[in-house]
Amino acid sequence: MTDRFICKLPKSHWGRWTAAALLALFTLGTAQADTLSDAARTGKLTLGYVTDEAPFSEKTSAGQPEGYSIELCQKVVDAVKGRSGLGQVTAEFRPFSLQQGLQAVADGELDLLCGASTDTLSRREAVSFSIPIFNGGVGALVSKSADPTLIRVLNGEVAHTGPTWRASINRGLADHTYAVHAGTVTRSWLLNQISQRGVIVEVVEVDTHADGIKLIAEGKADAYFGDRVIVDNLLQKSPNGGDLMLIDRYFTIEPIALALPRNDDEFRLVVDTVLSEFYRSDEFDSVYGRYFGPPSESSKFLFKLYSRQK
Repeated sequence: MTDRFICKLPKSHWGRWTAAALLALFTLGTAQADTLSDAARTGKLTLGYVTDEAPFSEKTSAGQPEGYSIELCQKVVDAVKGRSGLGQVTAEFRPFSLQQGLQAVADGELDLLCGASTDTLSRREAVSFSIPIFNGGVGALVSKSADPTLIRVLNGEVAHTGPTWRASINRGLADHTYAVHAGTVTRSWLLNQISQRGVIVEVVEVDTHADGIKLIAEGKADAYFGDRVIVDNLLQKSPNGGDLMLIDRYFTIEPIALALPRNDDEFRLVVDTVLSEFYRSDEFDSVYGRYFGPPSESSKFLFKLYSRQK
């Protein structure tokens, strides 16, 4: 008999069950945005940043934005200020959760969202995206004392030796509790994977990556799925880091980008020009290295592919 998929969600998250429900939050207007003209009129650019996506973006103990994406967004601000008539423009950074930030961009409240937003087709129905700023992907965090069968399966190995049949192929994934950040692409991926494999599990949604790591540390969940770079960064700072480990693989490869309003080609051109020039500059290695370690030759080549020639 094939296992059934049962996903138990806290009542507070029932409204997030489908991608359609998430998209329903967005305003899908088609009005032409004009960020640069608005900045000239108001003297301000309004930028959002996601507070729990270090090393891309975070809110420091001093209440200030910090991270790789923040540096890139500041370069955009500097480029805007270098344009005729915009030299007096100031930048206001406002903290958001990922969902709130994407909604604010869609509603026209933000000119740019600085974080680790995955560029997807469904999100493009509400917002636009820059060229990629990084290649992310789903990773899995577990306790070092986790069920060895679960660890083997997550590592892409066979759960059990001997004869196998469909009901047992995914057995190592069943009867566990998985945690995932609400409102993320990882959540949609996880639910789809569970459904396709037909396994019985419990899924707990959390509001921050730190909450997900805490569940693993306290033994309240068996695996936390999230962007591997973000989870790894938090793991290095966690007091329980020595008892936890990241599975040594990426389950997906996802383009991460800056989100900006739809239908604003002029502003998107400014953003993409700034990023393209940065990727081809001597400064790229040092900025990238501060957050992710020295870029490999393949990484440098990839970012040059992302960049656009004049």
